[in-house]
Amino acid sequence: MLENTKFYTLDEIAAQFGVSYQLVYRMVRTGELPALRFGKNYRVSEKDLESYLQRQREVVKEEVKSQTCSRCGKTFFSSQSMTGECKVCGAPLCMNCVTLDHAEFCSEHENRTPEQK
Repeated sequence: MLENTKFYTLDEIAAQFGVSYQLVYRMVRTGELPALRFGKNYRVSEKDLESYLQRQREVVKEEVKSQTCSRCGKTFFSSQSMTGECKVCGAPLCMNCVTLDHAEFCSEHENRTPEQK
């Protein structure tokens, strides 16, 4: 079962990723990074390390999703930059358009008459 499994020490993981031993240790102690304990020493299996790295890739993908302002067309990578939405269709509006230009509508609905909106 464990014959072909490669294990890493916390020091090896810290060195490989350029982080401190304490960070890796904290991740193990909180359960974020699964590990086995042998006496006072921890070992992380290659499979558990790969699994952790894959979860982190998914987190980063989620954080990096971009949104484009429906009025000015600029792309933003932070959800905090998108503070408003079009009153007609709900399309996202960036903070600059909302606060500086007092925009309430996307570019498609911006120039319509009140009856058309």
